[in-house]
Amino acid sequence: MCEAEASSSEATAPGVSDEIFGGDKFATTGLNELLDHLLGGGTRVLADAGLSRFCPRRLSAIQSGAEAQALECLHGLQGMAHVLGVALGHPQAELPVTVLTDVVWHFHGQLHAIERWRELATNAAGLLNNRRVAGDIASRYATWARSVGEWPEVSH
Repeated sequence: MCEAEASSSEATAPGVSDEIFGGDKFATTGLNELLDHLLGGGTRVLADAGLSRFCPRRLSAIQSGAEAQALECLHGLQGMAHVLGVALGHPQAELPVTVLTDVVWHFHGQLHAIERWRELATNAAGLLNNRRVAGDIASRYATWARSVGEWPEVSH
């Protein structure tokens, strides 16, 4: 069994959402967990080290895509905030507490998604702009990944 199968992630993303919700350990989003596993190591591998194996063209595409996703999440939050403001401005149509709770948790999840997409874009840009550092990280990453069974061994 690989190390990723043996443990689960309970980390929270730092930032605005921690300030709002006190940084509870259940705030980690599915997006965060998915990206961590796709990049090969969950929260144990810092700064999306799995990105280091990609060429500049792919890093640039990842950076652009992550920035676009963060902006899309932000636009969604802005739209939800507008609708919520309109709904709350009409006291005769009082929203049930369950609806308000769902909206708050959706905002919370989207804030985490924005943070994670921005972090991914920043890390891709950093590796794109520092190719020597990216090479060093890739080498260490490959060694680590082999040691935990996440990198296939090459048979000659």
